[in-house]
Amino acid sequence: MAPGTIAYAWLGHAGREAAAGSETAVRNLLLALGLLALVAFLPRFLRRLRKTGAQWIDVRELHEQLVREPGSLVIDVRGPDEYRGSLGHIPVAQNIPVSDLPARLKELQSSHRRRVTLVCRTDKRSAQAAELLKRAGFADVAVVRGGMEQWNREGLSVAHGLGASPGESTT
Repeated sequence: MAPGTIAYAWLGHAGREAAAGSETAVRNLLLALGLLALVAFLPRFLRRLRKTGAQWIDVRELHEQLVREPGSLVIDVRGPDEYRGSLGHIPVAQNIPVSDLPARLKELQSSHRRRVTLVCRTDKRSAQAAELLKRAGFADVAVVRGGMEQWNREGLSVAHGLGASPGESTT
């Protein structure tokens, strides 16, 4: 409550200065609006960071990990149409849509001590899936920052068509 109260009080002060014709009015108004924006969006941002409890992994870092450890578990949580779509998918990724994940947790239980890396188009659905896996007891969950859009921007290899089922890998 205190940051919001301070922001509104500062905005009132800046408005009074603007009405009085003060030379610092524009600067004070901009500061007040910036503070209000910070107060409005900071809690949501912090909640999102705390919510997942997952680690974030850069696409280059994941690519290097896949070269070192080809058997790494990567789950693409997009729908099958997106998985086979224009962005393609990471060649070793298994497709388990985020909506199907709760029903398919038993398939993944043997991997609950391994690192599970989640990817989607950006990273929003992956973060949701990470939260679900963490609640289900998965110890090491990572979310690919920027998802397949970032993977493609970096020019990393993709596969199209059907991918691996749990326990298999594509070549």
